[in-house]
Amino acid sequence: MISRQMFFFNPFRVSLLLCLSGIFLAFPNPVLHIPFFIFLFFLGLNLIAFNARSLSAAFRWTLFSSGFAYALGLYWVVVPVHVYGNFPFVLAVFCPLLLGFVLGLFSCAYVIYLYLLRNRFSWFWLGIFGGAAWGSLEFAREYLFTGFPWLIAAQAFSVWPETIQAVGLVGSYGLGMFLACAGLWMSCGQRISLVAGLLLLAMFLVPGFWLGKQEYHGPVKDILVVQGNIEQDIKWEEEIQVQTVKKYQKLTLEGLGDRGPDLVIWPETAMPFYFQEKTRLSLMVRDFVQEQNINLITGSPAYEMLQDDSGVRLYNRAFWAAPSGRIIDYYDKERLGPFGEYIPWSDYLFFLNRLVSGPLDFSPGYATGPLIQEDLAIGMLICYEIIFPGLVRERVASGANLLVNISNDAWFGKTSAPEQHLHLSVLRAVEQGRFIVRSTNTGISAFIDPQGRVYQHTNLFQDAFLRGEVNLLEQTTFYHRWHWPIHWALVIISLSGLGLSLTRKASRAGMIKNNEG
Repeated sequence: MISRQMFFFNPFRVSLLLCLSGIFLAFPNPVLHIPFFIFLFFLGLNLIAFNARSLSAAFRWTLFSSGFAYALGLYWVVVPVHVYGNFPFVLAVFCPLLLGFVLGLFSCAYVIYLYLLRNRFSWFWLGIFGGAAWGSLEFAREYLFTGFPWLIAAQAFSVWPETIQAVGLVGSYGLGMFLACAGLWMSCGQRISLVAGLLLLAMFLVPGFWLGKQEYHGPVKDILVVQGNIEQDIKWEEEIQVQTVKKYQKLTLEGLGDRGPDLVIWPETAMPFYFQEKTRLSLMVRDFVQEQNINLITGSPAYEMLQDDSGVRLYNRAFWAAPSGRIIDYYDKERLGPFGEYIPWSDYLFFLNRLVSGPLDFSPGYATGPLIQEDLAIGMLICYEIIFPGLVRERVASGANLLVNISNDAWFGKTSAPEQHLHLSVLRAVEQGRFIVRSTNTGISAFIDPQGRVYQHTNLFQDAFLRGEVNLLEQTTFYHRWHWPIHWALVIISLSGLGLSLTRKASRAGMIKNNEG
Protein backbone atom coordinates (compact mmCIF):
# COMPACT_ATOMS: atom_id res chain seq x y z
CA MET A 1 0.00 0.00 0.00
CA ILE A 2 0.99 3.63 -0.34
CA SER A 3 2.66 5.06 2.76
CA ARG A 4 3.97 8.48 3.65
CA GLN A 5 7.51 7.28 3.27
CA MET A 6 6.97 7.11 -0.50
CA PHE A 7 6.55 10.89 -0.70
CA PHE A 8 8.73 13.86 0.18
CA PHE A 9 5.68 15.99 0.91
CA ASN A 10 2.63 15.82 3.12
CA PRO A 11 0.22 13.28 1.53
CA PHE A 12 -2.59 15.83 1.63
CA ARG A 13 -0.65 18.38 -0.42
CA VAL A 14 0.42 15.68 -2.87
CA SER A 15 -3.14 14.37 -3.25
CA LEU A 16 -4.43 17.89 -3.95
CA LEU A 17 -1.83 18.39 -6.68
CA LEU A 18 -2.52 14.95 -8.17
CA CYS A 19 -6.30 15.49 -8.22
CA LEU A 20 -6.06 18.96 -9.74
CA SER A 21 -3.67 17.93 -12.50
CA GLY A 22 -5.46 14.60 -13.02
CA ILE A 23 -8.91 16.03 -13.73
CA PHE A 24 -7.81 19.16 -15.58
CA LEU A 25 -5.32 17.47 -17.91
CA ALA A 26 -7.19 14.19 -18.49
CA PHE A 27 -10.05 16.02 -20.21
CA PRO A 28 -10.12 18.75 -22.90
CA ASN A 29 -8.72 22.02 -21.56
CA PRO A 30 -6.93 25.08 -22.97
CA VAL A 31 -3.44 23.77 -22.07
CA LEU A 32 -2.72 20.07 -22.58
CA HIS A 33 -4.94 17.00 -22.92
CA ILE A 34 -3.46 13.57 -22.09
CA PRO A 35 -6.08 10.94 -21.14
CA PHE A 36 -3.68 8.92 -18.99
CA PHE A 37 -3.58 11.77 -16.48
CA ILE A 38 -6.84 10.35 -15.11
CA PHE A 39 -4.65 7.90 -13.20
CA LEU A 40 -3.06 10.82 -11.34
CA PHE A 41 -6.54 11.62 -10.07
CA PHE A 42 -7.05 8.02 -8.94
CA LEU A 43 -3.61 8.06 -7.34
CA GLY A 44 -4.53 11.20 -5.40
CA LEU A 45 -7.75 9.64 -4.09
CA ASN A 46 -6.02 6.37 -3.24
CA LEU A 47 -3.28 8.26 -1.39
CA ILE A 48 -5.88 9.83 0.86
CA ALA A 49 -7.64 6.51 1.49
CA PHE A 50 -4.40 4.76 2.41
CA ASN A 51 -3.05 7.50 4.70
CA ALA A 52 -6.01 9.10 6.47
CA ARG A 53 -6.15 8.55 10.23
CA SER A 54 -9.94 8.78 10.44
CA LEU A 55 -13.09 8.77 8.36
CA SER A 56 -13.56 12.48 8.98
CA ALA A 57 -10.01 13.21 7.79
CA ALA A 58 -10.56 11.09 4.67
CA PHE A 59 -13.78 12.96 3.96
CA ARG A 60 -12.22 16.41 4.43
CA TRP A 61 -9.15 15.67 2.35
CA THR A 62 -11.15 14.15 -0.47
CA LEU A 63 -13.85 16.80 -0.62
CA PHE A 64 -11.27 19.56 -0.72
CA SER A 65 -8.99 17.89 -3.28
CA SER A 66 -11.57 16.41 -5.65
CA GLY A 67 -14.01 19.30 -5.25
CA PHE A 68 -11.46 21.83 -6.47
CA ALA A 69 -10.29 19.38 -9.15
CA TYR A 70 -13.77 18.96 -10.65
CA ALA A 71 -14.37 22.71 -10.38
CA LEU A 72 -11.18 23.31 -12.37
CA GLY A 73 -12.30 20.84 -15.04
CA LEU A 74 -15.67 22.62 -15.19
CA TYR A 75 -14.19 26.13 -15.27
CA TRP A 76 -16.33 26.91 -18.32
CA VAL A 77 -19.51 27.04 -16.20
CA VAL A 78 -18.49 30.60 -15.35
CA VAL A 79 -19.19 31.72 -18.95
CA PRO A 80 -22.95 31.02 -19.19
CA VAL A 81 -23.51 32.18 -15.61
CA HIS A 82 -21.54 35.41 -15.93
CA VAL A 83 -22.04 36.36 -19.60
CA TYR A 84 -25.62 35.18 -20.16
CA GLY A 85 -26.94 34.93 -16.61
CA ASN A 86 -25.60 38.42 -15.81
CA PHE A 87 -24.13 37.30 -12.51
CA PRO A 88 -21.10 39.28 -11.28
CA PHE A 89 -17.89 37.41 -12.09
CA VAL A 90 -17.01 37.03 -8.41
CA LEU A 91 -20.33 35.25 -7.78
CA ALA A 92 -20.22 33.27 -11.03
CA VAL A 93 -16.96 31.65 -9.94
CA PHE A 94 -18.82 29.94 -7.12
CA CYS A 95 -21.02 28.00 -9.59
CA PRO A 96 -18.29 25.62 -10.88
CA LEU A 97 -17.08 25.37 -7.30
CA LEU A 98 -20.53 24.34 -6.12
CA LEU A 99 -20.91 21.83 -8.95
CA GLY A 100 -17.37 20.55 -8.39
CA PHE A 101 -17.95 19.94 -4.70
CA VAL A 102 -21.20 18.10 -5.44
CA LEU A 103 -19.24 15.76 -7.73
CA GLY A 104 -16.59 15.62 -5.03
CA LEU A 105 -19.11 13.97 -2.70
CA PHE A 106 -19.03 10.88 -4.94
CA SER A 107 -15.23 10.81 -4.67
CA CYS A 108 -15.64 11.04 -0.91
CA ALA A 109 -17.85 7.94 -0.95
CA TYR A 110 -15.17 6.11 -2.96
CA VAL A 111 -12.34 7.10 -0.59
CA ILE A 112 -14.36 6.23 2.52
CA TYR A 113 -15.13 2.85 0.94
CA LEU A 114 -11.40 2.21 0.41
CA TYR A 115 -10.62 3.44 3.93
CA LEU A 116 -12.95 0.80 5.37
CA LEU A 117 -11.48 -1.98 3.23
CA ARG A 118 -7.82 -0.98 3.07
CA ASN A 119 -6.39 -3.39 5.67
CA ARG A 120 -8.83 -6.24 5.20
CA PHE A 121 -8.07 -7.45 1.68
CA SER A 122 -5.10 -8.14 -0.53
CA TRP A 123 -4.24 -5.70 -3.30
CA PHE A 124 -6.09 -7.93 -5.79
CA TRP A 125 -9.45 -7.89 -4.03
CA LEU A 126 -9.10 -4.28 -2.98
CA GLY A 127 -8.81 -3.39 -6.67
CA ILE A 128 -11.83 -5.49 -7.63
CA PHE A 129 -14.05 -4.13 -4.88
CA GLY A 130 -12.77 -0.55 -5.16
CA GLY A 131 -13.14 -0.53 -8.94
CA ALA A 132 -16.73 -1.77 -8.66
CA ALA A 133 -17.44 0.95 -6.10
CA TRP A 134 -16.15 3.60 -8.50
CA GLY A 135 -18.27 2.23 -11.36
CA SER A 136 -21.33 2.13 -9.09
CA LEU A 137 -20.79 5.75 -8.06
CA GLU A 138 -20.51 6.88 -11.68
CA PHE A 139 -23.76 5.02 -12.33
CA ALA A 140 -25.33 6.89 -9.40
CA ARG A 141 -24.13 10.21 -10.82
CA GLU A 142 -26.52 9.71 -13.74
CA TYR A 143 -29.51 10.04 -11.41
CA LEU A 144 -28.65 11.72 -8.09
CA PHE A 145 -28.76 15.51 -7.60
CA THR A 146 -30.63 15.94 -10.96
CA GLY A 147 -27.92 13.83 -12.68
CA PHE A 148 -24.62 15.00 -14.14
CA PRO A 149 -22.40 12.17 -15.51
CA TRP A 150 -19.82 14.61 -16.91
CA LEU A 151 -16.04 14.08 -16.48
CA ILE A 152 -16.43 10.34 -15.96
CA ALA A 153 -13.33 8.17 -16.25
CA ALA A 154 -14.07 6.58 -19.64
CA GLN A 155 -14.71 10.03 -21.15
CA ALA A 156 -11.03 10.89 -20.75
CA PHE A 157 -10.16 8.35 -23.47
CA SER A 158 -12.87 9.36 -26.00
CA VAL A 159 -10.30 11.41 -27.91
CA TRP A 160 -8.70 8.03 -28.76
CA PRO A 161 -11.77 6.01 -29.85
CA GLU A 162 -9.69 2.85 -30.28
CA THR A 163 -9.23 2.74 -26.49
CA ILE A 164 -12.94 2.79 -25.63
CA GLN A 165 -14.27 -0.13 -27.66
CA ALA A 166 -14.94 -1.99 -24.40
CA VAL A 167 -17.89 0.32 -23.66
CA GLY A 168 -19.85 -1.60 -26.30
CA LEU A 169 -19.49 -4.59 -23.96
CA VAL A 170 -19.59 -3.16 -20.44
CA GLY A 171 -20.70 0.46 -20.91
CA SER A 172 -18.91 3.59 -19.76
CA TYR A 173 -19.41 2.78 -16.10
CA GLY A 174 -18.09 -0.74 -16.60
CA LEU A 175 -14.96 0.62 -18.27
CA GLY A 176 -14.73 3.12 -15.39
CA MET A 177 -14.61 0.15 -13.00
CA PHE A 178 -11.63 -1.39 -14.78
CA LEU A 179 -9.81 1.95 -15.02
CA ALA A 180 -10.29 2.52 -11.29
CA CYS A 181 -9.24 -1.06 -10.54
CA ALA A 182 -6.05 -0.62 -12.59
CA GLY A 183 -5.43 2.69 -10.82
CA LEU A 184 -5.77 1.00 -7.44
CA TRP A 185 -3.45 -1.85 -8.33
CA MET A 186 -0.83 0.57 -9.63
CA SER A 187 -1.16 2.61 -6.41
CA CYS A 188 -0.46 -0.30 -4.07
CA GLY A 189 3.32 0.03 -4.23
CA GLN A 190 4.05 -3.60 -5.14
CA ARG A 191 5.75 -4.74 -8.29
CA ILE A 192 3.22 -7.49 -8.95
CA SER A 193 0.26 -5.13 -8.48
CA LEU A 194 1.86 -2.56 -10.78
CA VAL A 195 2.31 -5.19 -13.50
CA ALA A 196 -1.26 -6.41 -12.98
CA GLY A 197 -2.60 -2.87 -13.35
CA LEU A 198 -0.69 -2.30 -16.56
CA LEU A 199 -1.86 -5.64 -17.97
CA LEU A 200 -5.47 -4.78 -17.12
CA LEU A 201 -5.15 -1.49 -18.97
CA ALA A 202 -3.63 -3.21 -21.97
CA MET A 203 -6.47 -5.76 -21.98
CA PHE A 204 -9.16 -3.07 -22.22
CA LEU A 205 -7.50 -0.14 -23.99
CA VAL A 206 -5.23 -1.74 -26.60
CA PRO A 207 -7.35 -4.27 -28.61
CA GLY A 208 -9.28 -1.52 -30.38
CA PHE A 209 -6.17 -0.50 -32.29
CA TRP A 210 -6.32 -3.83 -34.15
CA LEU A 211 -10.03 -3.78 -34.95
CA GLY A 212 -9.74 -1.63 -38.04
CA LYS A 213 -12.65 0.28 -39.55
CA GLN A 214 -15.79 -1.83 -39.68
CA GLU A 215 -18.13 -2.15 -42.64
CA TYR A 216 -21.76 -1.26 -41.98
CA HIS A 217 -24.51 -2.79 -44.09
CA GLY A 218 -27.65 -0.87 -43.13
CA PRO A 219 -29.46 1.47 -45.54
CA VAL A 220 -27.39 4.57 -46.37
CA LYS A 221 -28.75 8.07 -45.78
CA ASP A 222 -27.28 11.35 -46.98
CA ILE A 223 -27.44 14.00 -44.22
CA LEU A 224 -26.77 17.73 -44.35
CA VAL A 225 -25.96 19.51 -41.08
CA VAL A 226 -25.99 23.31 -40.91
CA GLN A 227 -24.12 25.37 -38.31
CA GLY A 228 -25.44 28.92 -38.33
CA ASN A 229 -23.05 30.41 -35.76
CA ILE A 230 -25.57 32.89 -34.32
CA GLU A 231 -24.50 34.87 -31.26
CA GLN A 232 -26.47 33.81 -28.21
CA ASP A 233 -27.06 37.26 -26.72
CA ILE A 234 -28.68 38.76 -29.86
CA LYS A 235 -30.51 35.83 -31.47
CA TRP A 236 -33.89 36.72 -29.95
CA GLU A 237 -33.93 40.30 -31.32
CA GLU A 238 -36.59 40.74 -34.02
CA GLU A 239 -34.19 42.02 -36.68
CA ILE A 240 -31.73 39.21 -35.96
CA GLN A 241 -34.52 36.61 -36.21
CA VAL A 242 -35.05 37.45 -39.90
CA GLN A 243 -31.30 37.44 -40.53
CA THR A 244 -31.07 34.07 -38.79
CA VAL A 245 -33.64 32.45 -41.08
CA LYS A 246 -31.92 33.88 -44.16
CA LYS A 247 -28.51 32.70 -42.95
CA TYR A 248 -29.70 29.13 -42.41
CA GLN A 249 -31.37 29.18 -45.82
CA LYS A 250 -28.16 30.43 -47.47
CA LEU A 251 -25.93 27.80 -45.80
CA THR A 252 -28.45 25.09 -46.62
CA LEU A 253 -28.52 26.08 -50.30
CA GLU A 254 -24.73 25.91 -50.39
CA GLY A 255 -24.85 22.41 -48.92
CA LEU A 256 -27.62 21.08 -51.17
CA GLY A 257 -25.56 21.22 -54.34
CA ASP A 258 -26.96 19.47 -57.39
CA ARG A 259 -28.47 16.60 -55.43
CA GLY A 260 -30.60 17.09 -52.35
CA PRO A 261 -29.86 15.09 -49.17
CA ASP A 262 -32.29 12.74 -47.48
CA LEU A 263 -32.42 14.98 -44.42
CA VAL A 264 -31.33 18.49 -43.40
CA ILE A 265 -30.69 19.20 -39.71
CA TRP A 266 -30.56 22.62 -38.05
CA PRO A 267 -29.50 22.94 -34.38
CA GLU A 268 -31.34 23.35 -31.07
CA THR A 269 -33.42 26.57 -31.06
CA ALA A 270 -31.96 27.41 -34.47
CA MET A 271 -35.24 29.22 -35.10
CA PRO A 272 -35.59 31.77 -32.26
CA PHE A 273 -39.36 32.03 -32.49
CA TYR A 274 -42.38 29.75 -32.18
CA PHE A 275 -42.11 27.67 -35.33
CA GLN A 276 -45.47 26.03 -34.57
CA GLU A 277 -47.25 29.33 -35.32
CA LYS A 278 -47.94 30.41 -38.89
CA THR A 279 -46.11 33.71 -38.65
CA ARG A 280 -44.00 35.47 -41.26
CA LEU A 281 -40.83 33.86 -39.90
CA SER A 282 -42.33 30.39 -39.73
CA LEU A 283 -43.72 30.66 -43.26
CA MET A 284 -40.29 31.73 -44.53
CA VAL A 285 -38.94 28.39 -43.34
CA ARG A 286 -41.91 26.30 -44.50
CA ASP A 287 -41.91 27.89 -47.97
CA PHE A 288 -38.16 27.27 -48.23
CA VAL A 289 -38.61 23.60 -47.31
CA GLN A 290 -41.32 23.24 -49.94
CA GLU A 291 -39.35 25.06 -52.65
CA GLN A 292 -36.24 22.94 -52.07
CA ASN A 293 -38.22 19.71 -51.58
CA ILE A 294 -36.31 18.73 -48.43
CA ASN A 295 -36.98 17.08 -45.10
CA LEU A 296 -35.91 19.42 -42.31
CA ILE A 297 -35.40 18.90 -38.58
CA THR A 298 -34.95 22.15 -36.69
CA GLY A 299 -35.02 23.25 -33.08
CA SER A 300 -37.41 25.91 -31.79
CA PRO A 301 -39.18 26.74 -28.54
CA ALA A 302 -42.79 25.55 -28.37
CA TYR A 303 -45.77 25.95 -26.09
CA GLU A 304 -48.99 24.21 -25.15
CA MET A 305 -52.05 25.87 -23.62
CA LEU A 306 -53.27 24.28 -20.41
CA GLN A 307 -56.76 22.80 -20.58
CA ASP A 308 -58.20 25.24 -18.04
CA ASP A 309 -56.64 28.21 -19.90
CA SER A 310 -54.71 29.07 -16.74
CA GLY A 311 -51.40 29.33 -18.53
CA VAL A 312 -48.99 27.59 -20.87
CA ARG A 313 -46.30 24.95 -20.81
CA LEU A 314 -43.06 25.70 -22.63
CA TYR A 315 -41.04 23.02 -24.41
CA ASN A 316 -37.63 22.78 -26.02
CA ARG A 317 -38.73 21.13 -29.26
CA ALA A 318 -37.31 19.58 -32.41
CA PHE A 319 -39.71 19.90 -35.37
CA TRP A 320 -39.75 17.74 -38.49
CA ALA A 321 -40.98 19.65 -41.56
CA ALA A 322 -41.76 17.51 -44.61
CA PRO A 323 -41.17 18.61 -48.25
CA SER A 324 -44.77 19.80 -48.28
CA GLY A 325 -43.81 22.41 -45.66
CA ARG A 326 -46.10 20.75 -43.13
CA ILE A 327 -44.91 19.75 -39.64
CA ILE A 328 -45.28 15.97 -39.54
CA ASP A 329 -43.65 15.13 -36.21
CA TYR A 330 -41.81 16.62 -33.26
CA TYR A 331 -39.81 15.73 -30.17
CA ASP A 332 -39.85 17.60 -26.86
CA LYS A 333 -36.74 17.56 -24.72
CA GLU A 334 -37.26 15.01 -21.95
CA ARG A 335 -34.35 15.73 -19.62
CA LEU A 336 -34.05 19.44 -18.97
CA GLY A 337 -30.91 21.31 -17.98
CA PRO A 338 -31.10 22.44 -14.35
CA PHE A 339 -30.52 26.18 -13.86
CA GLY A 340 -30.62 26.69 -17.65
CA GLU A 341 -34.13 25.48 -18.54
CA TYR A 342 -35.65 25.20 -15.08
CA ILE A 343 -34.66 25.97 -11.50
CA PRO A 344 -34.70 22.87 -9.25
CA TRP A 345 -35.98 23.56 -5.75
CA SER A 346 -37.16 26.93 -7.10
CA ASP A 347 -38.98 27.81 -3.87
CA TYR A 348 -35.59 28.02 -2.16
CA LEU A 349 -33.39 29.09 -5.10
CA PHE A 350 -35.64 31.82 -6.50
CA PHE A 351 -32.66 34.20 -6.79
CA LEU A 352 -31.29 32.01 -9.60
CA ASN A 353 -34.31 32.60 -11.87
CA ARG A 354 -32.28 34.93 -14.07
CA LEU A 355 -30.28 31.90 -15.31
CA VAL A 356 -33.36 30.45 -17.06
CA SER A 357 -33.50 31.56 -20.69
CA GLY A 358 -37.18 32.56 -20.65
CA PRO A 359 -39.82 34.00 -18.32
CA LEU A 360 -41.04 30.51 -17.40
CA ASP A 361 -39.41 27.16 -16.69
CA PHE A 362 -39.50 24.67 -19.54
CA SER A 363 -41.49 21.49 -19.06
CA PRO A 364 -40.16 17.99 -19.80
CA GLY A 365 -41.58 16.46 -22.96
CA TYR A 366 -43.86 13.48 -23.26
CA ALA A 367 -43.48 13.08 -27.06
CA THR A 368 -40.21 11.17 -26.75
CA GLY A 369 -40.47 8.32 -29.27
CA PRO A 370 -38.41 8.12 -32.47
CA LEU A 371 -39.21 10.44 -35.36
CA ILE A 372 -40.17 7.98 -38.08
CA GLN A 373 -40.49 8.34 -41.83
CA GLU A 374 -40.21 5.29 -44.09
CA ASP A 375 -37.06 3.38 -43.03
CA LEU A 376 -35.66 6.27 -40.96
CA ALA A 377 -36.26 6.11 -37.20
CA ILE A 378 -34.46 8.97 -35.46
CA GLY A 379 -33.72 8.91 -31.75
CA MET A 380 -33.68 12.63 -30.91
CA LEU A 381 -31.53 14.01 -28.13
CA ILE A 382 -31.45 17.73 -27.41
CA CYS A 383 -28.35 19.36 -25.95
CA TYR A 384 -26.98 17.60 -22.88
CA GLU A 385 -29.42 14.68 -23.11
CA ILE A 386 -26.60 12.95 -25.00
CA ILE A 387 -24.58 12.66 -21.77
CA PHE A 388 -27.05 10.21 -20.18
CA PRO A 389 -26.41 6.56 -21.16
CA GLY A 390 -29.86 5.48 -19.97
CA LEU A 391 -31.68 8.07 -22.04
CA VAL A 392 -29.75 7.18 -25.20
CA ARG A 393 -30.35 3.48 -24.51
CA GLU A 394 -34.09 4.15 -24.35
CA ARG A 395 -33.98 5.74 -27.80
CA VAL A 396 -32.41 2.60 -29.28
CA ALA A 397 -34.75 0.32 -27.33
CA SER A 398 -37.74 2.17 -28.82
CA GLY A 399 -36.50 1.44 -32.35
CA ALA A 400 -34.11 4.26 -33.28
CA ASN A 401 -31.71 3.26 -36.08
CA LEU A 402 -29.98 6.66 -36.08
CA LEU A 403 -29.22 9.05 -33.20
CA VAL A 404 -29.39 12.81 -33.76
CA ASN A 405 -28.18 15.31 -31.19
CA ILE A 406 -29.07 18.97 -31.77
CA SER A 407 -27.46 21.43 -29.39
CA ASN A 408 -26.70 25.08 -28.78
CA ASP A 409 -23.22 25.17 -27.27
CA ALA A 410 -22.94 28.93 -27.79
CA TRP A 411 -23.63 29.24 -24.06
CA PHE A 412 -20.15 27.85 -23.37
CA GLY A 413 -18.21 30.46 -25.35
CA LYS A 414 -14.69 29.67 -26.54
CA THR A 415 -14.00 27.13 -23.81
CA SER A 416 -13.32 23.40 -23.57
CA ALA A 417 -16.98 22.54 -22.90
CA PRO A 418 -18.00 21.86 -26.55
CA GLU A 419 -15.16 19.35 -26.92
CA GLN A 420 -16.01 17.70 -23.61
CA HIS A 421 -19.62 17.52 -24.81
CA LEU A 422 -18.52 15.92 -28.09
CA HIS A 423 -16.48 13.28 -26.26
CA LEU A 424 -19.54 12.18 -24.29
CA SER A 425 -21.37 11.78 -27.61
CA VAL A 426 -18.54 9.50 -28.76
CA LEU A 427 -19.14 7.22 -25.76
CA ARG A 428 -22.85 6.98 -26.58
CA ALA A 429 -22.12 5.97 -30.19
CA VAL A 430 -19.95 3.05 -29.09
CA GLU A 431 -22.27 2.00 -26.25
CA GLN A 432 -25.28 1.73 -28.53
CA GLY A 433 -23.63 0.82 -31.85
CA ARG A 434 -25.28 3.70 -33.71
CA PHE A 435 -24.19 6.53 -35.97
CA ILE A 436 -24.63 9.88 -34.26
CA VAL A 437 -25.18 13.15 -36.11
CA ARG A 438 -24.55 16.32 -34.08
CA SER A 439 -25.87 19.67 -35.23
CA THR A 440 -24.85 22.61 -33.07
CA ASN A 441 -25.27 26.34 -33.41
CA THR A 442 -21.61 27.32 -32.93
CA GLY A 443 -19.82 23.93 -32.98
CA ILE A 444 -18.74 21.28 -32.66
CA SER A 445 -21.07 19.72 -35.27
CA ALA A 446 -20.00 16.22 -36.22
CA PHE A 447 -20.64 12.80 -37.72
CA ILE A 448 -19.65 9.92 -35.41
CA ASP A 449 -19.60 6.26 -36.43
CA PRO A 450 -20.48 3.33 -34.10
CA GLN A 451 -16.79 2.85 -33.30
CA GLY A 452 -16.61 6.38 -31.94
CA ARG A 453 -14.67 7.82 -34.87
CA VAL A 454 -15.48 11.47 -35.61
CA TYR A 455 -15.18 11.28 -39.37
CA GLN A 456 -16.42 14.80 -40.09
CA HIS A 457 -16.61 17.85 -37.84
CA THR A 458 -16.72 21.64 -37.85
CA ASN A 459 -14.62 24.08 -35.88
CA LEU A 460 -15.96 26.35 -33.17
CA PHE A 461 -17.66 29.63 -34.05
CA GLN A 462 -17.71 29.36 -37.82
CA ASP A 463 -20.50 29.48 -40.40
CA ALA A 464 -20.42 25.94 -41.75
CA PHE A 465 -22.24 22.94 -43.10
CA LEU A 466 -21.39 19.25 -43.18
CA ARG A 467 -22.58 16.67 -45.68
CA GLY A 468 -22.10 13.03 -44.79
CA GLU A 469 -23.47 9.53 -45.12
CA VAL A 470 -24.70 7.33 -42.28
CA ASN A 471 -25.99 3.77 -42.10
CA LEU A 472 -29.29 2.92 -40.45
CA LEU A 473 -28.50 0.05 -38.08
CA GLU A 474 -30.79 -2.38 -36.27
CA GLN A 475 -28.42 -4.65 -34.34
CA THR A 476 -27.71 -3.83 -30.69
CA THR A 477 -24.55 -4.06 -28.63
CA PHE A 478 -23.89 -6.50 -25.81
CA TYR A 479 -24.05 -3.60 -23.38
CA HIS A 480 -27.43 -2.49 -24.70
CA ARG A 481 -28.88 -5.97 -24.17
CA TRP A 482 -27.29 -6.58 -20.74
CA HIS A 483 -27.01 -3.09 -19.26
CA TRP A 484 -29.00 -3.76 -16.08
CA PRO A 485 -27.12 -6.95 -15.11
CA ILE A 486 -23.85 -5.10 -15.76
CA HIS A 487 -24.81 -2.09 -13.66
CA TRP A 488 -26.22 -4.14 -10.81
CA ALA A 489 -23.16 -6.38 -10.88
CA LEU A 490 -21.09 -3.30 -10.07
CA VAL A 491 -23.35 -2.51 -7.13
CA ILE A 492 -23.45 -6.10 -5.86
CA ILE A 493 -19.66 -6.52 -6.05
CA SER A 494 -19.04 -3.29 -4.18
CA LEU A 495 -21.63 -4.09 -1.50
CA SER A 496 -20.19 -7.59 -1.17
CA GLY A 497 -16.77 -6.12 -0.49
CA LEU A 498 -18.21 -3.85 2.15
CA GLY A 499 -20.13 -6.73 3.73
CA LEU A 500 -17.13 -9.05 3.75
CA SER A 501 -14.97 -6.34 5.33
CA LEU A 502 -17.24 -6.41 8.38
CA THR A 503 -16.43 -10.08 8.91
CA ARG A 504 -12.66 -9.71 8.57
CA LYS A 505 -10.25 -8.28 11.09
CA ALA A 506 -7.72 -5.69 10.02
CA SER A 507 -4.35 -7.28 9.36
CA ARG A 508 -1.61 -5.82 11.54
CA ALA A 509 0.93 -6.86 8.97
CA GLY A 510 -0.94 -4.87 6.39
CA MET A 511 -1.71 -1.86 8.57
CA ILE A 512 -0.84 1.40 6.90
CA LYS A 513 1.33 3.77 8.87
CA ASN A 514 -0.66 6.92 9.50
CA ASN A 515 0.68 10.05 11.06
CA GLU A 516 -1.63 12.63 9.58
CA GLY A 517 -5.26 13.37 10.22
